[in-house]
Amino acid sequence: MKYKLYLIGLALLISGDIFAQTGPPPAYFQLVKKANTLFQKKEYQQSASAYSAAFNTFNGRAILNDRYNAACAWARSGKADSAFFHLFKVANAGKYADDQHLAIDSDLASIHKDSRWADLMTIVRNNKTALEAQYNLPVKKQLEDIFASDQYYRRKADSMQNRFGFKSPQMQSLLDSMKTQDKINLQKTTAILDKYGWLGPDKVGNIANLALFAVIVHADLPTMEKYFPLLKDAADKNATSKGNLALLQDKIESARYHYQTYGTQLDKDEKTNKFSFVPIKDKEHVNERRDAVGLPPIEAYAKQWGITSLLN
Repeated sequence: MKYKLYLIGLALLISGDIFAQTGPPPAYFQLVKKANTLFQKKEYQQSASAYSAAFNTFNGRAILNDRYNAACAWARSGKADSAFFHLFKVANAGKYADDQHLAIDSDLASIHKDSRWADLMTIVRNNKTALEAQYNLPVKKQLEDIFASDQYYRRKADSMQNRFGFKSPQMQSLLDSMKTQDKINLQKTTAILDKYGWLGPDKVGNIANLALFAVIVHADLPTMEKYFPLLKDAADKNATSKGNLALLQDKIESARYHYQTYGTQLDKDEKTNKFSFVPIKDKEHVNERRDAVGLPPIEAYAKQWGITSLLN
């Protein structure tokens, strides 16, 4: 017996230097994964070098999250110049405004006393001031609360299922609570969408913008289909990522036709606990389509979920 995987792969939804542009090559993601693994092993110098190699595959460009992580690796390696190089790249992109996180990130503690730290913090705080001046703050706060509640039960789902099983009373109780919260969130979110349209990060910030997508992608099929054109228009205007649009398209296609275009949707076999792809149309060219919307290669996604064969 199979059930549909409906949790968001949030890692695919984070935008950076390449927002709405063609994504990095497959080697980029392989090297970033290597860098992350090395960092977890506290092999910071090797991690930093792997990040640099990843960025070199993309002509020196990078996803902002990866560039920030590279800065942490360089800082942990005692290489302040390299750390600041990447941090200033992140800050000067104008999108990074989390001064509170920056100030307390222990990975960067070694460079706090450097004279450049104050300049960096000034840029980030200026980013925050400039961004907040454009925000609809009441709606931003409401959507951020919605996103927190949307993710609350989903973050517990895997551990709950692994511990008690999918059909267990504990798991079913969690799913019932999640469905109840989803209904509340959907009512609030559609009211915002119907009044304001699809609000981009420039209007409500990244998390609130993601909340709009999270609630719609977790909704029923008629709701997803109703708001798909609004999301498409937002993607065309860079008010959301094209990766989000691809994921919603796959979700709709999987539900209605049991096939998909971009390969973002998975089935999970309850007995074997193994994942497989919902059938992908024109599979031979799926990576071209994924690349066009900034998604990593299908092979990297398959490996993340322990899928050894792309055959359905």
